[in-house]
Amino acid sequence: MPSEQDELSYSDWVQLLSGIMENTPLGQIVLIRKEDDKDRLKSFSKYEHGIRNEWRSFRAKQKSENTQSVEDNIKALENMFKDMFL
Repeated sequence: MPSEQDELSYSDWVQLLSGIMENTPLGQIVLIRKEDDKDRLKSFSKYEHGIRNEWRSFRAKQKSENTQSVEDNIKALENMFKDMFL
């Protein structure tokens, strides 16, 4: 984890992760998470489907939270303009 590294910056840590090879456990997880080929997905094991589904649920939750945050910010901006001209 970057927080456990005294001299490793976050950008360096991300750069190291981007070079992870496919034949490592972490590389395999990344491949499973990003797979979209329907034929390939048919050959996934329950374990692989679980990994992919967990990741997709996590990302959907993040997007939902981000959407709500944007909507809240827009509403606040609308209220600010409304208050300025009343």
